[in-house]
Amino acid sequence: MILSYNEQEAILGKYNLQTAFSGLATTEEKAVILAEKIGYPVVMKISSQKHLHRTEIEGVFLDVENKEDVLNTFSRLTEIEDIDGVIIQKKIKGLEFIIGAKIDASFGPVIMFGSGGVMVELFNDVAFRVAPINKNEALDMIEEIKGKKLLEGFRGFPEMNKNYLADILVNVSSIIYNENIKEVDFNPVIVNEEGGFICDVKMLI
Repeated sequence: MILSYNEQEAILGKYNLQTAFSGLATTEEKAVILAEKIGYPVVMKISSQKHLHRTEIEGVFLDVENKEDVLNTFSRLTEIEDIDGVIIQKKIKGLEFIIGAKIDASFGPVIMFGSGGVMVELFNDVAFRVAPINKNEALDMIEEIKGKKLLEGFRGFPEMNKNYLADILVNVSSIIYNENIKEVDFNPVIVNEEGGFICDVKMLI
């Protein structure tokens, strides 16, 4: 079962993991208040302890631009069964990566890091370690993937600080090692000049 939005937020806070600014709305009024507080454009997506893959059931809208769009999107999302509410989240731009962790039957707690988007699907551009890991091991994981070139200013991208990702990796490895969690999925984690931001969270127990 997926942890609730509030349960996940509590664990993220405990391990000092920075998410894109967000809130949970259960009414149209709260959705509009959150969207205007966060600032347009926003991402809107269902919060559910049952639906593992939001995109497969049209449970995510990425570029909601104004109050009218918020109301229309909220109406569409709340037609989906078995949801706890609608997450309103700041739209973050930058380089996408994936961080995951799980309890493996053979190795115990393990952590994965990979390029986001089509890179991970087409090229399986990932690195693995047994958890927990330290900062140096996290930086080594980053160095293993082909997508590291994007962080180094490849083809016009600004150079990014790899420490943002390394800190997230260390903290996620601590979650899977210390907490009663079976699986963690952060996809995407977006890196830009301001830091590293977890933009989608799933924790399973």
